[in-house]
Amino acid sequence: MIIGVIGYGVVGTATAELLRRLGHTVRVRDTDAHRMNIARTEGFGEIDEEEPLEVLFICVPERHVRDALYSAPDSPTTVVRSTVPPGTTESLSRELGHPLLFLPETLREATALWDALNPALILIGCPDKEQGERLAELFAPLMAPVVLVPPSTAEMVKLTLNAYLHTLISFWNEIQLICDLTGLQSHIVGKLCSQDPRVSSYGAAMHGRPAGGTCLPIDIAQSIGFAESKGYEPQLLGAVRDMNERIEGHRDEVTNNGHRPHSSPGGLPKLQLAPVSEAS
Repeated sequence: MIIGVIGYGVVGTATAELLRRLGHTVRVRDTDAHRMNIARTEGFGEIDEEEPLEVLFICVPERHVRDALYSAPDSPTTVVRSTVPPGTTESLSRELGHPLLFLPETLREATALWDALNPALILIGCPDKEQGERLAELFAPLMAPVVLVPPSTAEMVKLTLNAYLHTLISFWNEIQLICDLTGLQSHIVGKLCSQDPRVSSYGAAMHGRPAGGTCLPIDIAQSIGFAESKGYEPQLLGAVRDMNERIEGHRDEVTNNGHRPHSSPGGLPKLQLAPVSEAS
């Protein structure tokens, strides 16, 4: 199968390599000449208007999705992977006059290819079951569970997932600010809390920095903007965003002073978690 990928950033690179490893011929396109040179070096040919594509993936930043779709070659199956507000895929489908599918990505920047090869779930936003199942067949070798939903549901899942992860990071960053004022080690507190099965380990032991990368800060702003467009003020999401900015200022203070305020000396002690045996 000949497949096209427009956008050769983190998502596009992982998508292209994944599909190649699944045995398909992959062509790519990117407006950035440097990225295209990297793609050629890695063995990917460029999308040719004369060569029919069976599936086309759109992996560009949200603000460029419409332009990418309008300049894209024809394909019987066009899939948006960019994170967009709910309703975007269906709106663009009506605007363009042909169906679009939405396939959210859950890739971490540092391990994007590994994540692409090992998905926990393949969530496909599709206008009808037939198109969704056709796309699902493409990823069948990954042996991951597949769920078909309307595109707007898949779009909301992606925004909600990243908002949740951002919330966890901001939560633990605030716990660190409190611990710093009392001389406690927030990373030990987090590690111990995460032993409770109700508590996620995400951010519990690794915090102290703003949520970064190319997704979380952008997506939390997108979630806030989407809610506000519906006439709702998302106070919790706003606080999550504000905490991200606040922890950045805290890091600057630590850097300038050379220490955390009111913190105990000695760094992070080694923490060993083991069951306590009862004396006989």
